[in-house]
Formats: sequence, C-alpha cells, structure tokens
Amino acid sequence: MKIFKHTLWILAVVLFASCDLTPDIAPVPHSDLKANTTIAELLAMHEIGSLDSYIHIPDSSDIIITGIVTTSDEHGNCYKYINIEDGTGGIQIKINNTALYNKFKVGQRVYVTCGGLDLGDYRKLPQMGIWANDAMQAIPSGKISNYVFCDGVPQPFEPQIVLTSIPNANAIPDGWYNRLVRLEACHFVEGGMATYCDPNAATSHDIEMADGTTITMRTSNYADFINEMLPSGNGTVVGILTRYNNTVQIVIRDLDDVQDFVIPQQTQTIFSVNYPTAFEDGWIHGADWSIINNSSFTGFYYNGSTTVSESWLISPVIDLSNVSDPMLEFAHRAPQGFNSANMKCFYTPVYTGDVNTTLWIPLPLSAASGTNTFVTESFDLPEGAQSENFRIAFKAMEALGENVQWAINNITITGLAK
Repeated sequence: MKIFKHTLWILAVVLFASCDLTPDIAPVPHSDLKANTTIAELLAMHEIGSLDSYIHIPDSSDIIITGIVTTSDEHGNCYKYINIEDGTGGIQIKINNTALYNKFKVGQRVYVTCGGLDLGDYRKLPQMGIWANDAMQAIPSGKISNYVFCDGVPQPFEPQIVLTSIPNANAIPDGWYNRLVRLEACHFVEGGMATYCDPNAATSHDIEMADGTTITMRTSNYADFINEMLPSGNGTVVGILTRYNNTVQIVIRDLDDVQDFVIPQQTQTIFSVNYPTAFEDGWIHGADWSIINNSSFTGFYYNGSTTVSESWLISPVIDLSNVSDPMLEFAHRAPQGFNSANMKCFYTPVYTGDVNTTLWIPLPLSAASGTNTFVTESFDLPEGAQSENFRIAFKAMEALGENVQWAINNITITGLAK
C-alpha cells in the first residue's frame, strides 16, 4: 500500500510539472514591408470622374502604402471595409469579411501591397478593392492576407482634422476624405426628436455647426445603436469624413464617437418692468417700488424747484441667489442739461431700509445724457450681486428748472438658472 501511494504521488508530481501554466499570449504581428508611396500619391493616380470609375494597379507593381486603421465594424456601422490614413490622405479598403475589428483594430498600423488591386471611387469617394460588375467589390476574405499586413500593436489614435465649419464638398481637400475627423461645437438638428436610424433602411441626419453650415451623418440600419435617441444640446462628433457625390457626410463608429453633449442653459427673465409712460406722473406708486423724496420731486419729475434736491427710486427685492451671469438692462431718457451729474444708478445685495446706511455699488451710466430720446443701458452684474435681497436704485439730483424730467423704462434682469 505504501509503495502504491508513493507511486501515485510521484506520478502526480510528474504530471503537474509537465503542464505549462503560462497563459497563451498572441504574438505581436510584424511586417518587414516598407512603404514607398503615400496615400495622397496613390489617390493622385486615379482621377475621380462624374461616374464611378477605376484604374487597375498591375500585378507587377511594387506600390506599398502604410496607414493607421481608423474604422471598426464591432458595432455594425462600418460594414466589410477598413479605412486607413497616413497624414496625407485616407483610403477605404473593401474586404469581404465581417468582425474585421478582431484583426484590424483602431490604431493598428498596416501595410498594403497594391499590385493586383483596383483603385476607384463610389460616388466620388475613393475606394480600393476588386472592380467587377461596374462597381468596386470587396477583396475576397481568403486573399486579404496577400495584400494587407499588420505591424505592431494598436496605438491610441486621435483625429488629426478638427472642423468647426463645413465647406462644400468640392472645397474640402481630397486628402481629408476617408479620414477620422472631429466636429467641434455642433448639434443634431433632430436632437431629442429622432433615433439614430430607421430599423428598415440606412438613415441620414443633419449635424449643424456653430456657424450654421451642416454635414450629413449616415447610419446603417445594421448598427447596434439605431434605436438610441439623438442627443440634444451641443457637443463633439468624431467619425469618418465621406461624401456622396456633392453631399459631405460623416460616419460614426459607435456611440463613443458622440461626445460631451450638453444642453445649453437658457437665459431667463428674472425681473421685468415695462410701462409705456416710464416713471412719469407718479405711476410707480403701488408697484412695490420705494420713492424717497428729499425735495418736491415726484416720480422723477421736477416741478421747478431750483434748490439742490435728492430723490431715490428703489426697486422691490429681487432674488438673484439662484441665478448665474445676471444682466441688468433698462432704457432712459433725459432732457438737455441733465447728465451723469444728475443721474445715478446703483445696486445693493442687501438693502437696510435706509439709503444712507445701505452699501450702494454704482453702475456707470454712459448714455441718455441730455438726449431727450430713450437709450438702452446694459450691465453684466458681478458675482457679488447674486443675492436673495438684491435691489436696484435710481438717484436723481439737483432740479434744474421747470419740467425737468428723467424717464426710465423697460427695466429687465436676465440670467441663467443655476
């Protein structure tokens, strides 16, 4: 029995030692090929015409290009092709296979031997593959290893082209098509109102840039995100720049290409006063405004006193504690001889109830000095004004004679709700 147990123990040790527990690691692909032609130089060999056309690259040709893979078919929106770019241009290579992302990942460098392939275009978009039946066909799956060779491991790759405006199709350099681009400060025209794609057919949606120019986003109904809603607001879109005749298009690879969309805050009116007669004839009484007269002044209307006077018109409390970027705007009118020495405008974050003990912050009036026509003043209120007890005040000084009148109207405070 002891001999049997000892034998089993030795056998277990031998079997354990013979097992290689090192995890399998895929070998890093390597190619000894060297590029001798840029993608831009390759594209220049074919003149894009008004109809789909192509040239055949002879089997004996030694043309070799290299580039970084920028597409992925993992989410179904880039079907049976890869795009590569080298900084001078981009090219779409059609391959008759699916799940290409397993081998040709975004950021993977590849070399392409072009001899035996065809270079052409589909509706003015450059492509490479096999021309047959009056169209560019995909390279057969079994032959792709004769033409496309991976080298090294995929590296992070960011768009080299950033667009803030979309020129017309013919104004875009040929070397930009089939390349990864970033659209900055853009929004979906149908954001929040439509899904990415109709389930029964490829769908186009317009993306509008900040300057009003547009680009069409084209989405396949085989993409796995077709039922997601287009985001509202403004953000960034990354994708492959393409064209269909004279229509500029972009193709996203997945929802990660739709980035940082934020619904902009809407400016709101926090406070508003609009009376056709402005502060004339004492209408302000009963409107929660305070009139403090140290003279015979009434409603910002002088009755002919020639003595120095001082009169205040103070607003009701205005809560700005939950408002960012507040702006005060009002219109006012003054007769000849009435100027900044007679007209003062202030605000305070806290009104004590006494004009003499309250901290008043002046707002410099720049207009309506003796004009007798209404002129609008605008002020961006600083952060210190954002108080729940905010008030504005107008101060009139020194009556100058009969019927001297300072009229104020259209008082508005706007801002963004926090």
